[in-house]
This record gives sequence, structure tokens and C-alpha cells, in this order.
Amino acid sequence: MNPQPDGQVRSDGCVLDELMSPYGSLSEARTRLVMRDNWASRWTAAWQINGSEVVWPVRDLGSVPVLSSTPVRGFTWRTKQQHRPGLEFLVSTGRKHGFESLEERAALLALDFMTVIEVLPQPFALTFEHVDGHAGHIPDFLAVMGDGGRLRLALLGDHRLALARPLGSGRAVGSTAADDGPAGLPAGSS
Repeated sequence: MNPQPDGQVRSDGCVLDELMSPYGSLSEARTRLVMRDNWASRWTAAWQINGSEVVWPVRDLGSVPVLSSTPVRGFTWRTKQQHRPGLEFLVSTGRKHGFESLEERAALLALDFMTVIEVLPQPFALTFEHVDGHAGHIPDFLAVMGDGGRLRLALLGDHRLALARPLGSGRAVGSTAADDGPAGLPAGSS
């Protein structure tokens, strides 16, 4: 990335790793996750496919027919609500995509400058185990890239990208094999 003298960055000169601010305090959250004894077989992701809920263990997420899925949760907007939902047109997909916050809108804009061919909102419901029991999380977006890769994105309310993980690979962007597992999902998050 080559910033201009005034600190601006040309949108055609940056990549996802340069646009995201990784969530920094994951070590405590990771210690709360139960990731032993075939966790990838026990943790599940529920998808809506052809009008029915279909559940896969996370170890098999690479085989999910994502383009046949629909959101597991919808969203609405009304006057006087606290967040800023709306619709953002993406040139890459040729249609509008819903967002629930200004941070999600910015993520959609960044994805439009990448080789994205599809963006799916609230793609699946992850169920995982932590030291206090079980919890769930629904990622904000699943981006299908032009090269066939898939990225799962979850955004934090404080303007940071919390997760950017190739779907089915078990590794976060920029992680190592020692980091395998759903990074940083706090207990009870959704």
C-alpha cells in the first residue's frame, strides 16, 4: 500500500490485509474455547438451503453449496433505532446488499474493490463450545472471491474487522497452524 503525502490511500492500491485492523485481544477468548478431541466434528454450522436448515460440522464447511444458501437471519430497519442499516450497491455482484451498520457498509465497499463475485449476509449460524457451555455466532458476511476462495467476515462495533477467515481452511488470515480454530469468538457472542 502506498499512502499519498496527505495520508490517503488509493482504493485500487490496497488489499484486504491492509484495510483491516485485526482484533488484538483474542488470547483470553481463545482460552475459553473448548478445542480438544475433534472439536471440528462437534462444532456445527447451520445453513438455510432450499428453504430447509442443513447442519454441517465445521470440518466440512468447504463442501457447503454456499451459492444455494439464503441468510439464516434477516434484518429490518425502522425510525429511531440506534444503528445505521441500509443497502449498498456492489458493482462486483450487480445488485444491492444489506448492511446493519456503517462498519458493515465499509466492509462491503472494500469487498467491491476485490475480486468478489458474491457476498452473502448472515450466511450460517455457528454453534461452538466454551468453558461455560455452548454458544452461537452468526457472521456478518461470507464473501465468495473470484478465485473460488471464501472469506467469513464478522465486524466489531468499534470499527474493527474481527474475523477474516478462509472458509473451510481452519486458519485466519495471517495466522499459523498453531492458531487453527474459530479465532476470538467470545463466549455467548452472536
